[in-house]
Amino acid sequence: MGPMRGQRRNVIYTIGYSKWTVEGVRAKMDELGVDLLADVRSRPYGRFHPKFNRPELEKAFGARYRWMGATLGGKPGPATEEGIEWLIAEHRSGSTLLIMCVEMDPRTCHRLIDIGARLLARGVEAIHLIHDGTQRTTQEYGLPWPGGA
Repeated sequence: MGPMRGQRRNVIYTIGYSKWTVEGVRAKMDELGVDLLADVRSRPYGRFHPKFNRPELEKAFGARYRWMGATLGGKPGPATEEGIEWLIAEHRSGSTLLIMCVEMDPRTCHRLIDIGARLLARGVEAIHLIHDGTQRTTQEYGLPWPGGA
């Protein structure tokens, strides 16, 4: 399916699912033309949101879901260089990605303060989707990025 009106291609989006439903995430993916949902939780399970447990997401999204917590998870340490390079390669191949973690506010999540900052330092801007419908780029957050990005 090609991009619908208003969709941007070859974009990396991020989302924190704590205020979303699985159906809402799927609808947002379809609206934005997202090819792949990259789950960047170190432990893809949660007692408060069982529908977002890895087996449930694998069933719900099929080939559009990929757990990347081994290389892009934020615990116990930062995302690995291998994980960042995978995101950049997918981005450069023309894929539209949605990076998913649990935290609603990107400012408290490694998808902004680690992954987003490291992508920005390499010239790749991520767009962070907020539950209220707003979108902000990594650069718009204006945080003091490592490496002076």
